[in-house]
Amino acid sequence: MKRPSHFSRRTVLAALLAGAAIPAYAANGAPDFLQLPVEGMERMSPTVWVKSLAPKVWITCFTFDAGGGFGWVPCNGLIIAGDPGPTIVDTGNNREQGALLLQIAARVAGEPAVQAIATHFHNDRAGGIEAMRAANVPVFAHPYSVGLAQAYGHPVPAPVRGLEKEAVTLGPVELFYPGAGHARDNITVWHAESGVLFGGCLLRATSDNQIGSLADADVNAYPASIARLIERYPQRRLIIPGHGSVVGDALEWTRQLLAAREAN
Repeated sequence: MKRPSHFSRRTVLAALLAGAAIPAYAANGAPDFLQLPVEGMERMSPTVWVKSLAPKVWITCFTFDAGGGFGWVPCNGLIIAGDPGPTIVDTGNNREQGALLLQIAARVAGEPAVQAIATHFHNDRAGGIEAMRAANVPVFAHPYSVGLAQAYGHPVPAPVRGLEKEAVTLGPVELFYPGAGHARDNITVWHAESGVLFGGCLLRATSDNQIGSLADADVNAYPASIARLIERYPQRRLIIPGHGSVVGDALEWTRQLLAAREAN
């Protein structure tokens, strides 16, 4: 399996799995070093960063302490400007981060967010839902996410009806359900104007050499879901995985990781 040539270091999570240590922590316990998705991000709080990625698109990163020896895990999200107003893609890991993402969206886009998207039911995508709800910002997700969130005691998003059958346009973005993979409800977000495809945790960063957690995955459906995503967005210019660097094509890299896993 050929590794992309543009990477300089592994994600913090991969390093932890390999036994490496995180170099430094701030006084409040949050990390001073993480592999953020892009260079030069502005730190908005001990655990939240942001940077312009493309016209009308900003990438966010919010981290949490996963415990169990895994340490601090950085998570990627987006803010996208456009009619009828800014859209937040993935809501943070907790209510505090969700509230801060709302503030950041208003600052960078020049107006308050009008909607948010949770790309699956896990807390690293849906943990800020209560903050969004308190601000009257609806958070949309796959219909499957509603039942899964309720079953696991996570914050519950609003369902996008029909998303399990076909792509749905929601403001400036297209939501697509390629099928089960990392989770049964994982969806992707496509911004055609910039060519940015947000794959969330369905995709692995090109600096990762493992497919990641399969605790809630459908490993049999995963390869076909990736194939559908590749087929639908051949014009993709920048692909955002759920964690780690945006360098290279995380979609094609995930396909290769799955193929290698199946071969073994």
